[in-house]
Amino acid sequence: MTATASTASDARASLQHRIAERLRFSELDAWRHLTPDDPFDELAYMWLGDLQWDSDVSGSTHARCERVVRTQLQPAFGKFKIRELTAERIEQRLASQRVQSEKVVASSRGVIELLLDFAVGEGVIRSNPMVVSEDDAALSHLGDLDTHREIVRGRIELLRGDQRREMRGADD
Repeated sequence: MTATASTASDARASLQHRIAERLRFSELDAWRHLTPDDPFDELAYMWLGDLQWDSDVSGSTHARCERVVRTQLQPAFGKFKIRELTAERIEQRLASQRVQSEKVVASSRGVIELLLDFAVGEGVIRSNPMVVSEDDAALSHLGDLDTHREIVRGRIELLRGDQRREMRGADD
């Protein structure tokens, strides 16, 4: 975890504040495990918290993602449970956003793909219903999310490895 400011004492104070906030949030959320029956809003809250503590993601990128969740995704998906987020339902909602602009749709698509990857990495759903493009073009304008995306995808691979080991153990 890092913090920057115009003076060393301000940076130290900012860092202490970030550490205290992280501890407070981690204590509040440590007990919380998402399930497929939890609402979309809970998934968004948990993902934004995870994103906030990724030191490779800038404050402006986090703010941009939070704004996309608040203004575009929560109005579209807030009434759904995580398990109800299907590719068809997501595409239907994204199509209605095309009236605003393709950039709005690209932002929504990029963030929802990351949210659903996070849900897979946390073991909430088996797979991301969105087809993730190899070039991740929709994410390019969202900022410095490459490292976060790789961390989440690493969690998915670890989870899948654990599941494969459990399956092999059950076969014995």
